[in-house]
Amino acid sequence: MKHARDKRHGRVSLIEIPGGKDKRNMKKLLLILLLIGVVSFGCKQEQIITQLEVGRSKLLDAGLTLEAVQHLENAEQEEDNKIEPRALLIIAYGHAISTGAARMHNVEDRYKTERDRRVGELSEYEMKRILYILGERHRVQKDAMQILVDKGAPAVPFVLEDLVKNRFLNVRGDFIQILKDIGSPAISEILKTASDSKTPPDVKILLVRVVGDIGDASAVAGLEALHNATADGGLKMEINTALYHLGNEDAEAKIVEGLTDTNPLVRRAAAKSMMFLKQHPTDMLIDALDDSDDTVRMDIAKALQKYPDSGAVDGLVAILTNGSSLNTKQASIDTLNHYAENGLADGLAGRLIVLLANPEVVNPEDRLRIVQLLKKPALVKQIQEADQYDNLPHKLDVYFREAETNDMVKDSLNELLLVIE
Repeated sequence: MKHARDKRHGRVSLIEIPGGKDKRNMKKLLLILLLIGVVSFGCKQEQIITQLEVGRSKLLDAGLTLEAVQHLENAEQEEDNKIEPRALLIIAYGHAISTGAARMHNVEDRYKTERDRRVGELSEYEMKRILYILGERHRVQKDAMQILVDKGAPAVPFVLEDLVKNRFLNVRGDFIQILKDIGSPAISEILKTASDSKTPPDVKILLVRVVGDIGDASAVAGLEALHNATADGGLKMEINTALYHLGNEDAEAKIVEGLTDTNPLVRRAAAKSMMFLKQHPTDMLIDALDDSDDTVRMDIAKALQKYPDSGAVDGLVAILTNGSSLNTKQASIDTLNHYAENGLADGLAGRLIVLLANPEVVNPEDRLRIVQLLKKPALVKQIQEADQYDNLPHKLDVYFREAETNDMVKDSLNELLLVIE
């Protein structure tokens, strides 16, 4: 299209280029067809939401258990692959029962009958699916665990398989609990797995602990056979502990000797066992507070709460600032507070205040933990009842005003000062 000026009238007129209008119409038609194609493609891409998807969401995400049961019962009929709906459905029955929702809606008897029947019929693949759901961690965790516990021995190989292959590490503790709750029927398979050369050493140690915790004396022969067959010092010590749990008091001397072994894994196993020994070597426990292994120090600090000795205070205080892990420091704090409550740590508050003001304690988190310990009622009482010559409240106030720079520590200190005023 071009512009032309009408010389007679001085106006601009439009001159049509032949075929221009048809071209414009063709473009419009193509555009319309393109839009229709896009909409049609989008409709084809729209997915139908299935009963299974709705049921799973209502059970695991929304907690609408009774509604979930209805959708999952429908899904069981509709789905070609029954594994997922059946695994979810038995969990849904259990969750509705445990939360009381089934009783409130007068369906408890039916749900119990269905759940019990399905526990007996659980297939290998359904058990594996339940383990996978456990690995995701949902509000139905305990109910899913209980299904496998009720299934008993047939579920054990699949739990052990996941442990051996280090699947679902975030819920390893739940898998261990399932084995413990199954109890004696699980022992044979556990010992078999613990004896397998393909089982990782850390898993073997866990499994031996499970056997000891189950407490069935029938496991003694299997544990002794495993002890004789292994060269792993750490595993041997764990077996000694399990045998001690099962009544073999001759293992006690070996456990105590393990506290000074050169192998840290042996010392760890021995330290963990100190909580359970009838005879506790206090001097050795106090020395072990200075062990180079953090896990050893943590378990010894816990043991010294059960078997208190005022001679342990120095070592426990040292842990507060010596680079130990948070768990070990917390174990030390708990034990020191226990000592203060029971009159085994006279003067501890004064020592902690001196430690707090020590410029070598550069980590503000360490200082915060010291203040938090000082805020315990037994330590507050020590501060308030200290000799006036020591003037502990004044020392804390001076430190608060002139030395501490961390806001979190200052806030905690301020709370302590308000308490002791």
